[in-house]
Amino acid sequence: MKLSVNYLSQTSVAGAAACVVLLSACGGQGDAPGQPAAVTLAATTQQSDEAAGYDAAASALYVATTGSDSNPGTSGQPFRTIARAAQAATPGAVVHVAPGVYEGGFRTNASGTPTARIRYVSDSKWNARIVPPANSANAVAWDNRGSYVDIDGFEVDGSNHKAGTRWAVGLYTAGSFGTVSNSHVHHIGQGGCVSGGGIGADSYYKGVSNDVLANVVHDIGVSGCKTMSGVFVNSADSDVKNNLIYGVSQAGVQLWHDATRVAVSHNTIFAAQTGIVVGGGDPYTSSGVNDYSRVANNIVVDTEYGVVEQGNVGSNNKYTNNLMYQQTAYPYLLIKGVAVATIAAAPQFVNYVRSGGGDYQLQASSPAIDKGLASEAPPTDLNGKARPAGAGPDLGAYEFNGATPGPTPTPNPVPDTAPSTPNNLYVSTTGSDSNSGAQGSPLRTIARASALAKPNTTVHVAPGTYAGGFKTTASGTASGRIYYYSTTKWGAKIVPPASSSNNIAWDNRGSYVDIIGFEVDGSKPQGGTVWRSGLYTGGSYDVIRGNRVHHIANTLACNGSGASAIGVDSYYNGVKGDVINNVVHDIGPANCKYIQGIYVSTSGSVVGNVVYRVSEAAIHLWHDATNVIIANNTAVASGTGIVVGAGDFYHRSAPNDYTHVVNNIVYDNRYGISEQGSTGTHNTYRNNLVYQNSIYNISLKNGLQATGTVSADPQFVSYTRSGTPDLHLRSSSPAKGKGTTDHAPSTDIEGKPVVAPVTIGAYQ
Repeated sequence: MKLSVNYLSQTSVAGAAACVVLLSACGGQGDAPGQPAAVTLAATTQQSDEAAGYDAAASALYVATTGSDSNPGTSGQPFRTIARAAQAATPGAVVHVAPGVYEGGFRTNASGTPTARIRYVSDSKWNARIVPPANSANAVAWDNRGSYVDIDGFEVDGSNHKAGTRWAVGLYTAGSFGTVSNSHVHHIGQGGCVSGGGIGADSYYKGVSNDVLANVVHDIGVSGCKTMSGVFVNSADSDVKNNLIYGVSQAGVQLWHDATRVAVSHNTIFAAQTGIVVGGGDPYTSSGVNDYSRVANNIVVDTEYGVVEQGNVGSNNKYTNNLMYQQTAYPYLLIKGVAVATIAAAPQFVNYVRSGGGDYQLQASSPAIDKGLASEAPPTDLNGKARPAGAGPDLGAYEFNGATPGPTPTPNPVPDTAPSTPNNLYVSTTGSDSNSGAQGSPLRTIARASALAKPNTTVHVAPGTYAGGFKTTASGTASGRIYYYSTTKWGAKIVPPASSSNNIAWDNRGSYVDIIGFEVDGSKPQGGTVWRSGLYTGGSYDVIRGNRVHHIANTLACNGSGASAIGVDSYYNGVKGDVINNVVHDIGPANCKYIQGIYVSTSGSVVGNVVYRVSEAAIHLWHDATNVIIANNTAVASGTGIVVGAGDFYHRSAPNDYTHVVNNIVYDNRYGISEQGSTGTHNTYRNNLVYQNSIYNISLKNGLQATGTVSADPQFVSYTRSGTPDLHLRSSSPAKGKGTTDHAPSTDIEGKPVVAPVTIGAYQ
C-alpha cells in the first residue's frame, strides 16, 4: 500500500461467479509454476480502535451465534450474521464478532472513508470461524466489496464441504485500501482444480492498495492444480507481509493482472510449487505491466521454483535479502530483474514439518537472523513482536526472540516401545479381515483383530488411515494384558467413516487393555452420526497412553448430552482406568458446558497429559469417580482446567474422596481447579501452577486449602489460544523445580525422567 495511505485498510472478495467463470480474475494463470498453502500459529493481538484511525463516536455493532438479524446489533441484542452487520455499518463502525461458527458464502458491501474505516474483528482471534453452509451457493467464503475496510482475526475453514459449490476463495477483497490481517485461512479449493486462492486482493472491480498482513494460509488447492495460490494480488500499491504460507498447489504469493508497485516481504513460504510469482497481464484497469515491485526479506523453502517473473514485467522490480533453499528447479527465474544478497542455506526452523504443525520460528544459529533489509521491514512480526529484535530485522514471518524454543509436542511424538508378548496380531490398510493376522498376512481392521485377540497379545497396527466407529471387546488378564499398539506413534490414524453409525470413534469394553500411540481425528465427518467420544473404555484396569485425540464433537449441538475426547467410565462397572501422556485438543463447540477433554467416572489416574481448547473441562471427574491421581498435566484455554467431583451416581453414592491433584499447570481457562458435587475431606491440592483463569483460580469445598500453589505466568515457549501452542517451559519458568515427588510419574510426556526437583506440568 502507498505510504501516503492509512496503513490499515480494507479487504474484499470477488463474487462467486467472477471466481468461477472469470478464472483469471482470481489470480490464476495456467502457465504459472506453482503455489503453496499456509498454516498456523500467531499470538492474539488486539488493536486500539482509536490508534487504528477509527471514529470513536461511531456506534459499535455486535454479531453472535445467539443473536438474530432482527435485533438492533447492540451488545445485548446482537445480529446473527456478519452480512446483516455490514448492512447496518456506517463509516467508523467496528463490527465485533463473538466466538462461534458462522456460515460462509456471504458478501459485505459497506465502505468506510480514509478517516473513518469499517473494521470487522473477531473478538477472540480465530474463534469466529467461517465454515461452508449446508448447501453452498457461492465459491467465495467472504466476498467483501467495500473500501476502507479491515477484516481482522477470523478463521476461514473450508475443510468440511457439505453440498453445493465448493469454495475457490477464502477471504476476497475487491474494494480499495483494505486489509486482511491476523486470520487463518485453510482448506480452500479442495474439490478439484479451480481458479482462486486462500486470500485474494483483486482489481476486477477497480480495487487498489489492499494489504495482506500477518495471516496463516495453508492447504490451498489440490495436487497439481496450477490456478490456486495462497495469496493472490491483482491490485496495485499493495503489501503482502508477515504471512506464513504452505501446502499450496501453485504459488504461495502470486501477483498478476494489474499488480504493480507491490511489496512482498517477511513471508515464510514452503511446500508449494512456486514461492512467489511476480507478473502482470490480462489487465482489467491498467497496462498490465508489473514494475517497481519489491520482494525482500522472505524465506522460501522446499519448493520447485523460488521466485519467478512471468508475463509483462518492468525492469525496476527488486529482489533482495531473501533466503532461498531446497528448490528442485530454480531459486530464481527472472526475466528482467536481478536478485541480490540472497542467502542459500537452511533457515534452521525450530521444527520443520512439511505438512504443517511444526514450529517455523528461527533457531539461534539461523542464517536468517539480522539479515533483513530495514526499509522493507514492518514494525512487528507474525506474532506481534517488535522488529528488529537484534542488529537488523530477521528474514521470514518471525523475528527471533533471543532464545531457541524447544520442539512442540504435536509434530514429533515420542515413540513408545512395542510391548513384548508371546502372541502377536498385525493390522494394515493393505490387509484383509479374511487373513490370519500373521505378520505376512495382516488383518484390515482393529475390530477383527480384537475378535481374535486373547490374553498376552499385542495387536500391531501399521501406519495408515482407519475408519472409526468400532468396538473392541476382548479382555486380557492381570498377568496377560492385551495391547493395541500403533507401530509408528500417531501413524495409525482413526477418522470418521463415509457414513458413521456410531457416536464413539473407538469403544473398548475389554478389561486389562492398553491403547497406545494412536491418533483419533474427528475433524472431517463425512456423514451419519457425529462422534461424541474419541477413545472410550468401559472395562477395568485399562490404560490409554500416548495418543493424540482432537476435533471431537465440534459440530454437536450443546443440548445437555455429554461428550469427551477420552472417557474412562464406570457405567459398565469399570474400575481403575489410567489416562497417561496423551495430547487432547479442540474438543466441542465453544462455551458448551457438557463436553469435556478427559472424563473419568471411576478410580484411576490422569497423568502427564497436554489438554487445550476444550468446551468445558480439560479434565473432569464425575459420576462414581474417587481415588484418582491427577498429576503433571498441562491444561489451558478451556472452560475449566480441572473439575473434581461426583454425582449422578451409577453404582455408588459415596463422595469423590482421596483424590490428589498435584504438579499441574492450569492456565488461561475460565475456571481453574474446581470441586463440585459430592466431594470428601481427604482430597489434596498441592504444588499446582494456577494462573490467569478469568473467573477464579481455585475453588474447594469442605474447608480444604491448596498448598504450594504457584501463582505466576508459566512462561511457555510459545503460547496461543487459537493456533498450535508450544507448551514446553522456558528456562526462566516459575514452574521449574516447584513440584512435589508425591504422585509424580517416573517419566514425562516425552519420556524424559522426572527427578527431584520436579517441574510442574507435562514437560520436564
